[in-house]
Amino acid sequence: MIKRSFNGYHYVLTALDDFTSPAWSFNLKKKSDTIIHAQQFVAYAKNQHNASIGTWRFDGRTEFLNDAFKTMLCNNGILSETSVPYQHQQNGRAEHLNHTIMDKVQSMCFCACLTDTMWEFSWDHAIHVYNRTPIRCLKWLTPFEALRNEKPDISHLRIFRCGAYVFLPEDIRANKLSPKSETMVFLGQPASYKGFCFYRTTNGRIFIGATAVFDETYFPHCPDGKQ
Repeated sequence: MIKRSFNGYHYVLTALDDFTSPAWSFNLKKKSDTIIHAQQFVAYAKNQHNASIGTWRFDGRTEFLNDAFKTMLCNNGILSETSVPYQHQQNGRAEHLNHTIMDKVQSMCFCACLTDTMWEFSWDHAIHVYNRTPIRCLKWLTPFEALRNEKPDISHLRIFRCGAYVFLPEDIRANKLSPKSETMVFLGQPASYKGFCFYRTTNGRIFIGATAVFDETYFPHCPDGKQ
């Protein structure tokens, strides 16, 4: 269990393809949400990658051993492999992934002077960066490239939690004399949007925008704006 996040999440479910090595993560408010996201992931693999999951390997946690989860696997023809309790090495690659992502999350939060509640954004960003980073077991291909057979575009990547001057559409400005942009904090790439995710310090809300000028030397939450 992790400290309650900005949007009320307490847990993270990660999935790793053992062949091409990409990772996915799902934020959970309660452990019982695991079955919902597992079903969605099975459908995603089939519809987006024309792939069927052959074997699902997981540890012996209760959310993977209940009847609902077992039934879901059986209905989809998926074999299950459960590691022996307290023998984390049996699920080595997944455990290594979780440690890798957690190290990235801690580093990003520390360097950007973040509070612990913002971990969900740094976790999602860490997964996004991991999938676009060359790794040794793929002979220095990225997981993105191994899965999709194309090189990833990384032109959109920015330093997490840096400052940005974000364009405000006319519809959300207070009046015609209000500024056309506002200083916000970069939180990564939002799912299902072609744009950027920002924290709007003026009202404490999340803002999705497509046009911004980034200052990757400025970190609004750090003393004097520096790391």
